[in-house]
Amino acid sequence: MEEVLDIYDEDWNHIGTAPRSEVHEKGLFHQVVHCWVIAQTEPVLYFQQRAHTKKDFPDCYDLACGGHMDAGEPADAAALREIREETGLVLTMDQLVSLGTYRAPDFRIPGYYDREISHVYVYRQDQPAFAPGPEVGRMVCISAADFYRMEAEGAEQITGKTLDGTELVIRREEWCCHDGEFQAKIIPYLKTAFPEIHLGGD
Repeated sequence: MEEVLDIYDEDWNHIGTAPRSEVHEKGLFHQVVHCWVIAQTEPVLYFQQRAHTKKDFPDCYDLACGGHMDAGEPADAAALREIREETGLVLTMDQLVSLGTYRAPDFRIPGYYDREISHVYVYRQDQPAFAPGPEVGRMVCISAADFYRMEAEGAEQITGKTLDGTELVIRREEWCCHDGEFQAKIIPYLKTAFPEIHLGGD
């Protein structure tokens, strides 16, 4: 059964519900949850590679966890559900840090029109015990400095590692688009969590 999402007008007043396919066909405003997974002892970020069978952006690299909020579903409940479904981690809200919301730039390609606001969370853990669900191909880790080079400085490729330590090169075009969220929400958080960190021209 297709997901049904809450939809909103230009001022973010709730105006009803619509099937997910219609939401992305017409570019209807909706809400999603994003969870960034960051190591506890070093500035390393974990990401997922989307499954080959995904309809949208198969095989692309993406946030550790992200998904739509079902109609009527609170953001916190949606975050815990998506984390469990995608990464296999069973968490409670006291393990997450909420960074508030972020209004992403509109994203449009043929057949796909995305207009959303994301509820942004962080989960901190060294070597999380990921058990990816069917929507996820694998998890990888990337240093915050390397991810910054791509997101903030436009690097065409960066180096990451699989969870068994194998190095891999990921090209910019292999990433899903979440323009600006890293800069707006995660960089300030990283600078607080790791005062010694240097990103770009710091």
